[in-house]
This record gives sequence, C-alpha cells and structure tokens, in this order.
Amino acid sequence: MNDAPTSLNRIASLADEFRLTSLQPQIGASRELLQRSNGIDVAVFGRFKAGKSSFLNHLTGRAVLPIGVVPLTAVITRLRYGERESAEVRFLDGAVNEIPVSEIGLYVGENENPNNAKHVAAVEVGLPELKPLAPLQFVDTPGLGSAFAHNTEVALNWLPHVGAALVAVSSDAPLSERDLVLLKDLRRHTPKIVLLLTKADLLTEPQRMEVTAFVEAQLRREWDGGLLVFFYSIKPELAAMKAKLLTELLEPLRQNKDEAGCQILRHKLASLRDQTLNYLRVALAAATQAESARNALREKLAEERRQSGLLRSELSVFAREQSANALDAFLEQLQPTQTALQEKLTRELRGQFPQWNLRLPPLLDVWRGWLNEFLNRELAEVSRQQRPLFCAPLHKTQAHLTRTLRALHDRLAGHVKAALGVMLTPREFALEVREPQAPPVDVAYAFDAAFTAVGCLIPLTLFRHSVERVLLRKARYEVEKNLSRLAADWRDRVGVAIEDLRRQTESAVQDELTALEQMLKQMPSGVPRLRKRIAELESLALT
Repeated sequence: MNDAPTSLNRIASLADEFRLTSLQPQIGASRELLQRSNGIDVAVFGRFKAGKSSFLNHLTGRAVLPIGVVPLTAVITRLRYGERESAEVRFLDGAVNEIPVSEIGLYVGENENPNNAKHVAAVEVGLPELKPLAPLQFVDTPGLGSAFAHNTEVALNWLPHVGAALVAVSSDAPLSERDLVLLKDLRRHTPKIVLLLTKADLLTEPQRMEVTAFVEAQLRREWDGGLLVFFYSIKPELAAMKAKLLTELLEPLRQNKDEAGCQILRHKLASLRDQTLNYLRVALAAATQAESARNALREKLAEERRQSGLLRSELSVFAREQSANALDAFLEQLQPTQTALQEKLTRELRGQFPQWNLRLPPLLDVWRGWLNEFLNRELAEVSRQQRPLFCAPLHKTQAHLTRTLRALHDRLAGHVKAALGVMLTPREFALEVREPQAPPVDVAYAFDAAFTAVGCLIPLTLFRHSVERVLLRKARYEVEKNLSRLAADWRDRVGVAIEDLRRQTESAVQDELTALEQMLKQMPSGVPRLRKRIAELESLALT
C-alpha cells in the first residue's frame, strides 16, 4: 500500500479539522503499523481463565507465561522469534531493562506487579522456539472480566493496535454476551478474527459437535459467513487440534504476511475513512438543507449546549457523591478485615510479650517497634488485596459516565437524523481510568504521657498482666485507627481519579457538540469544497 501514508495523513488532517478526538487512538495505531517493517501481531483476547496464557505456552512449547487460578497477566506481553532467548521490560517512562525470561512473572503477573505498580508499558520476549512461525508475533493480553477491572482496561485500550485476533473462549462456556461484544469491537480494528475454543478436552466429541453448531449459529446471526472457529487443547492426546490451527491459520498467515499486513492496514484505514466520511456527509447535508432544517438542528444543539451546563453540575454532584460515600463503604466492607487483623495481632502479641523481660520504659520502646512493623506489613497487604474494593467507586463512575456519553450521542444522532436525514455512526467513548498508586502506609499513634512518665515506678513483677492488657487494648485500637486512615487515604486518591474522569467526560461532551456545531456552520458556498473532500476520501487508495 504505497499510498497508505498519504491516505492516513489526509484522514488525520480532516480529523484534526473537525476535532474528532475519538479517532486519535486508531490513527496512532495505524501510524505504528505503517512504520513496522515486518511482523504481524496475533493478539489473544478473552475472559479471565479462558486459557490464553496456557495456549501461548503450549504453542511455543515451553512455560514462558505465568498461569494459575488467579488473574496473572497484568500487562501486554509480546512473544516473537529471537536468535537467542531474551526478555525486555519497556516502562511507561521509556526506559528499557533486559531481564532473564524466568523473571517475566515479576513484571507481567498481577501477584508480583499489582495494578502495574512497576509502571510497565509492555514486555517483549524473544524465543528461538518461535522461528517456524516468524515473523508472526503473539500478544498475551490481560483477562477481561477478572476481579481486577484495570486488567480489562489494559486489554480494551489495546484494541486499536491489534493485527490479527484470536478470541479465546472456554469450550465449556461458549460465547457469552460479553464475548459477542468483544468480537464486534474487534471488527472495527481488524478483518482477521478467529474464535479459539480452548480446553476442548473438557468435552466429548459429540459435545464438541454440539458446541460447534451452537457457536456457528450465534455467529451467523451477527456476521454474514460467520468466523473461523478452532478447538484447542494442551493435552497430548489432542495434538491434532494444534496441528490444524498451525496448518489452516497460522502457516497461511505467515506465508502471506505481506498481503495479510496490507489487509489489516486497509481495514484500519477504511474504518477511519468511513467514520470521517460520516461527519463530512453530515456537514454536506447541513450545507444543502433548507434554512429551516438548519435552524431546527441549531436550536436542538443550542438546547443541548444549555443543558451541558446542567450536565456538568450533575456530573460534579455524582463525582462528589462517589468520593463522599467511598469512605463509609470502605469501612463497612473492611470490618471483617479489621476483625481478622485484630485477632492476628492478639495472637502474635501474646506470643511476643513473654519474651520482653524488660522494665516498662524499654518495654514500651520494644512494643512500639513491634507494633510499627506489624501495622506496616499488614496494612500494606490490606492495601494490595483490597485494591478492587478501593477502586470500585472509580470504575462505577467510569461506567456511569460512559453511559451518559452514549446517551448524549444517541440524542445528537436523533437530532441530526430528524433535521438532516443523515445518521451519525456510533461512537466509542473510551474514558481512561487512571487507577491511583497505593498510598504509603503511614502509621501514627500516641501513648498516654502520664503512663509513660511513671513507667519507671511500676514494678512489672506485680503488674505485668495488667500492662499486657493495656498494651493489647491499645494495639487493637491502633489497628482500627490506622486501617481507617488507610481507607481515608485511598478515598482521597480515588477522589482525584474520579475528578479526572469527570473532566474527560466534560471534554468529550464539548467535543461532540463542537464538531456538530462546526458542521452546521457549513454554508451553501462551501458545498463544492465539501463535495471535493468527500470525493477525495471516497477515492482514497485503500486497495
């Protein structure tokens, strides 16, 4: 596609002119694909525990990616052929570190890198075992729908970069509504989509035939001709399934990599062109309709603009409510955690206290040091384990604001259709959730000054049990107080992220209204120019 750069630049220029900011991720992904000299990314998507990492390990013939019973893949991981075994960690700040392949799990695993606390952009792995499939590159994406909402966000935000897509679905739970939505989203980004029914060993041959009929019927309702469907299992007795996938899908893709790459790029550019054309056709309709039609749409947009002030207030109220209610919700749901921590502290303190054969002043110093170490260790673990709880208000806000934007777009589409007879194509609103880093554990406590002052006068031989009870009661209170402080710190950080989502939403609202208002300004005198631009887009060399 020698004319692809020119076509992309033209589309990008028009997108900038009409402030079509939603197209920027697709434009960026297309530029990246243009700059890549070879290699096709075969990305594996799917729900948590669909068997994506197991499939890629089996495909390469070795256990490279971590697998387990909890969500493990937290960042994008690319496997490609390399003359020697290698692994590079690419960080968000641009830094690159080479690591042993055996340490990949420290960066891609949710356990070792919770919520991507290490700020990893991607991990690139070179394997000699992939030479037969070169230049295909295989991308492992975080599981959709796991307990960690940020993993879903990483996978969905990577959609514009996909080359070919394998959608992994467990054979014993084929094609949920969420799977169908993912397939529809992928269709906007690539023509190469394959359904991979993993864990096929869980079914008998008659059951696999039944599942095949069900899946193909579901796909035919959504797409003419359906999609390619392959069963897969890592069991040795079903090795023929791997051979079939290699022979019928991956080997043809590898042999025809240039044509496949061009087809993928054409698909991305065609999607961009069609979305841009839609806006230009709205502009042309506005320029050629009677003044009464333009006035009708102008009034509707003016009303939406006035309502946007009210919408801003509603969004602010909603964001404040989510932040304000978060702490009470955290503390309520953390009550079992607090009880368990206090019980653990009681056991450990009672085990430690007999070893502290000291007078009261140094005993208090040892107690403080022990309590400080206990609280820092345990609260850091609470912060890690309860991250989904702490970030829940953030993702609830994202879902609500995304629905708000879709409702606005639907209303605007209705106004445009009624006034100009042209439909707006559906828009994808990708509000970026920026989950905060965990707050540092900041333990603070004070002791009764009078108790401390007279400590040297208290004979512990007589009052040791009383002192133990006092220290235990105080320590249990410190668990409650510092857990509340940690929850409050999380509330504050999540509140900042919620406010960022609100600003993104307001910006998207303004972009939508501004784009349509600009199109509505098109006058009859601008019709020749609009028709010329539409003709240019329609004739772009995408073949």
